[in-house]
Amino acid sequence: MKALLLAAALAANPQPARTPAPSTPPAEAAQPFLVERLGHDAIARIYAPGVPALSRDEKRVAWHLSLAAHAGEEIAYDQLGWDTVAIKRLMESVYLFGREGHAEPGSFDAKLADYLARFYAQTGNHDQTTGQKFVPAFTPAELEAAALRALKAGAPLGVKDEAALKTWLGGLRPSLFDAGVEPQLTAKAPPPGQDLLTASANTAYGRGVTLKDLEGFQEKNPLNSRVVKVDGKLVEQVFRTGTPDGKVPRGLYAVELSRVSAHLSEAAKSAPKEQKAALVKLVRYFETGNPKDWDAYNIAWLKANPTVDANVGFIETYVDARGQKGQWQGLINYRDARENRVMEVIARRAQDFENRMPWPDVYKRKKVATPVAKAINLVTSTPTPPAGINLPNEQHIREKYGSKSVLVSNVMEAAAAMKRLPLAIEFSRTPEDAAKSRQYTVTARKWLVAFHEVLGHASGQVDPKLEGNTSRYLKEYDNTLEEARADLVALWHAFDPSLATLSPEHERIAEQMYRDYLVEGLTNLNQVPEGDTFEEDHQRGHHMTVNFLMEKGAVKQVVDGGGEGKPGRTSWVVEDSGKMRVAVGELLSKLMVIKATGDYEGIRKLVQEKGIRFDPKLRDEVVARVRAVEVPADVVLISPWLVPVVDGKGQVVDVKVRHDQGFIAQHLERSVLGRLPPAEATRVAVKLAETPEALAEEYRKLPR
Repeated sequence: MKALLLAAALAANPQPARTPAPSTPPAEAAQPFLVERLGHDAIARIYAPGVPALSRDEKRVAWHLSLAAHAGEEIAYDQLGWDTVAIKRLMESVYLFGREGHAEPGSFDAKLADYLARFYAQTGNHDQTTGQKFVPAFTPAELEAAALRALKAGAPLGVKDEAALKTWLGGLRPSLFDAGVEPQLTAKAPPPGQDLLTASANTAYGRGVTLKDLEGFQEKNPLNSRVVKVDGKLVEQVFRTGTPDGKVPRGLYAVELSRVSAHLSEAAKSAPKEQKAALVKLVRYFETGNPKDWDAYNIAWLKANPTVDANVGFIETYVDARGQKGQWQGLINYRDARENRVMEVIARRAQDFENRMPWPDVYKRKKVATPVAKAINLVTSTPTPPAGINLPNEQHIREKYGSKSVLVSNVMEAAAAMKRLPLAIEFSRTPEDAAKSRQYTVTARKWLVAFHEVLGHASGQVDPKLEGNTSRYLKEYDNTLEEARADLVALWHAFDPSLATLSPEHERIAEQMYRDYLVEGLTNLNQVPEGDTFEEDHQRGHHMTVNFLMEKGAVKQVVDGGGEGKPGRTSWVVEDSGKMRVAVGELLSKLMVIKATGDYEGIRKLVQEKGIRFDPKLRDEVVARVRAVEVPADVVLISPWLVPVVDGKGQVVDVKVRHDQGFIAQHLERSVLGRLPPAEATRVAVKLAETPEALAEEYRKLPR
């Protein structure tokens, strides 16, 4: 189970028992981060030590931007399933008002907490890595009994009586309990008789809309819309609030986006000039939904470089099988001066690195705008945060105005301690390699992410005929190509002599980057415990790259030990770093040409032949080895707990940061704050920090 106790919040209705952290965690370094285990996964905490040093205005901006992120969270849930918002509110109500009060393992309360925690972690009931649906361990009868208890206790379930509640539960039953109903979040390899859209559980397109229906249909708002059928005709439902004068009508998610915009406007009041201008443009975009307003915001955002920054909106397109529709994202951060050096070195030499890319000169950028590159710490994240970010995604803006690239320090620290370093050690072939992992893995990962974000996504230029929109041509393979290409850029430049300014051991760090890239490729198998295919774009791109390197003889698979019924230990080994770099350059050049020319068939062939299928026997070996050393399959993060301090007029005068909030408690608080206007959300946040037991009371007040 994932969450800590809700303090005294639910003393009358105790929290189910938790699985304590193991007495011997995967590595000593994990101890400051590890909170508890959730089966084969783990809960970890990230820290925000720099918040006290922020100015008063910066703290106000961070607070109101965090509220904006919370206000859009249910949009993210709605995008990942037709019933996910209803299930979320049902589970929250039952958790707060309908539990039995028995905390022992195997009880309904324990199974409910387990499911709710996993639901929060995955933003719905599909695993974000495999895309596979998961169902609760409790029964429909147990849930109905608990929901009836919650209704009698005044939970805001939105039904008038028991009969209406049972009808509602019956409608949700297939989505909740039947793993065969909408089994795959994003189906890029659909079963016979279905296509990419009809086999996907996400809501990027209306029910029944097929790829064939979309032939010849051009969305005006490809990033921020849902395409549905109305009376047999395709209609684009744009995500927008509408303009105050009514000239632009309200659209889908108008209520949620109105709350988002209210919080953004509050943040703008305390923001520096250039950031304020960007936030005003973002509010305008949420009003109109116009792609030109999105471009205007991104250009303004690139010009601003504040200490506290944010990525808020419909941004990444991984969930849409066509790679068009953006998923809601809210990442709020502040600059981490400690880790800036590697980002700055790479950014300053961006043009030189571009000039030495292995692809044809015609696709090299002749005038690279120095990218904004920095290390940050996250204070708020929706959904699960990445280790690095490069935005905006729009190719035409990158080529003309540049990009912002960040390395997420506090996320990387937790991930390295909990997972990457222990895996690098476990999958080292020799004791000497294990010693090198202990010494160099953490730094090598930072360098790879820095190159991936600063140079990888921002590099290259495409044929003008594509108008900067490669996804229109590469379709469902666009994201796979782009993630593989960005990793290859890092591997290509890993041995650059200029990195000696960062460390005299730069070549050893580069060698470790190569070894760790193979370890990551091998241990990606641990993320797919069933089946024999990768569905997630990063994993497909990684698998494609490793298979290409093996075909070129730069990497080999070695099995040590085994025999007499005992399994061996498989390793993927770098035959020669120089030979591997040559192969990296060959594939990188190939991918850039495919991207630049919009060669759909070229990338389809590469991914289909090298990126999708794997050996399930090798996967089973990897899973067994990972579990044996108690390295979590996945790490779920608890964000820092921001607590506003207000004056007598209710104005925010300070923001404190705490690190004692549990996982479920954090998400329940977000559910409350995200549905309130700015002043009320701030007041309630102060109250909940002082009186945690008030959480149920505040939840009960929410609109039904």
